[in-house]
Amino acid sequence: MLQTLSLRGKKWQARHGSVLDQLPVTDASTVRRTLTLSRGLLESGFTIPSPPDLARAVERIRHAVATRESVGIFGDYDCDGITAAAQMVRYFERKGMTPTVRLPHRVHDGYGLSERIAEEWIAQGIKLLITVDTGISAIEPIRMLQIKGIDVIVVDHHHVPAEVPPAFALLHPALTPGFPLPHPSGAGMAFLLLNALENGAWEDMHGDRALAMMGTVGDLVELRGVNRAIVQRGLLSFQSMQEGPLAALRDSVGSTAALTSTDIAFRIAPRLNAAGRMDDPTLALNAILRGGAYIERLHQLNRARQEITETLVLRVTEEMQRDAPLMASASAEYPHGIIGLIAGSLTESTGRPSIVAAIDGEYATGSLRSPACYHVTEGLSKVSDLLESFGGHAQAAGCSFRVNRWKELTKRLSEDIAAHVPMRDLVPSIDIDARIETSAISLAFVDALDALQPFGQGNPEPRFLLQNIQATALRRVGTDGAHLQARIAGHKAVGFRMGSLFDQLSCPLDIVCRIGVDNWNGKRGVQVFVEDARRIA
Repeated sequence: MLQTLSLRGKKWQARHGSVLDQLPVTDASTVRRTLTLSRGLLESGFTIPSPPDLARAVERIRHAVATRESVGIFGDYDCDGITAAAQMVRYFERKGMTPTVRLPHRVHDGYGLSERIAEEWIAQGIKLLITVDTGISAIEPIRMLQIKGIDVIVVDHHHVPAEVPPAFALLHPALTPGFPLPHPSGAGMAFLLLNALENGAWEDMHGDRALAMMGTVGDLVELRGVNRAIVQRGLLSFQSMQEGPLAALRDSVGSTAALTSTDIAFRIAPRLNAAGRMDDPTLALNAILRGGAYIERLHQLNRARQEITETLVLRVTEEMQRDAPLMASASAEYPHGIIGLIAGSLTESTGRPSIVAAIDGEYATGSLRSPACYHVTEGLSKVSDLLESFGGHAQAAGCSFRVNRWKELTKRLSEDIAAHVPMRDLVPSIDIDARIETSAISLAFVDALDALQPFGQGNPEPRFLLQNIQATALRRVGTDGAHLQARIAGHKAVGFRMGSLFDQLSCPLDIVCRIGVDNWNGKRGVQVFVEDARRIA
């Protein structure tokens, strides 16, 4: 292998493609200025063009309210779809109406508005259906509804097919001339509709801002432009709430400090997603609309999700042929809601594309993840003759297929990966933004970096290279000594899941880290979050 890997087996690389050893040594103000420009963080407003059908949609919804029509809302089983649906429910409830809400079950219904679900809506006698975070591909189901006299308003952000559905109104950023990238999530688009319906101000706007923020963070859209503004304002609104289900959910995760986008990504969104992964997404919808016991149920489902995922990831990792181009595993024991998490963990730990499939009789559902060096959906397109269906993005995709095609499917995917990606690139990597000296680490440094928040997709928390440092006061902490604590340049340092490296860290090191805040007993200090280390040659 040409590159020297770190103690955690990772390749270190400069985030923007420059040579790592040529990264300049810099200070906080330079890092802040450089990253603000390179990440496109200067634009953060709501000045965006309106979808062509927006006025038509607003008029139709207001008519439904005025005439007390029967209204249906259809969302998705993930955090984005749930929070988008919740915003629409809250709108109609403010108007004294109770809409019928339907969120698909991951196993029983699959993704999206199907013809069977359309028949359910027809049987219920609704007059208006609003789909949020879904619908742009549901051509036949929406045609069925329109034939029966049911108007459909589609609020979506997913890939627009060659043919769009015959909906009453289509609200989609890609169908809006001049809509800037990156596009909003489904919850973000729902909020834009809500903003138009309510003329820019309404009772409990803070709640809807918080919901739009959760969906935006949870759906991993890039946090620039309108998405950045949605998250910035939504976090402020979320923190300002004094009572209600959302405040109860916020307080139930046990934070005494103001929540950040990172907290939403790792503490709130996984709980909302856990309902759809482990049970029924309606539980999450009820948690954010009604609170109470539904919130505790989310915590239970999330704990179960964590335990099952950890167990299965460990088992799959032990069974893997780690020198293969593709990490592949299929089993009837894998829950549908967990396979994406297992695939993501495999790709993160090995640096290789992965496919994990849940088997149901003669058919299987697969979830794929990939590092940036391989476009996994393009890979699926080359083996589409083996698939019942597939779709996704560059680094994440899904598919369905007959079980008897599994061996051929994985063989051909492996061959395609090997043909397009050198094996030396199929290793886990860590991106570094800048080199800094230990003398630069201070609370002023942390405060300067705060201007880059909120962190998330498209705007990750900066990672720094510290060279030739000596960690002192090293000790293992946590269950079975899984983590490390130390002092670096006089500051507290922690290395999560680095306990196994304890015996290798007493010599001078280069480390990759994040710089954050330690709040302890009312005192605010610097904390170094060590993510990786390597011995100095």
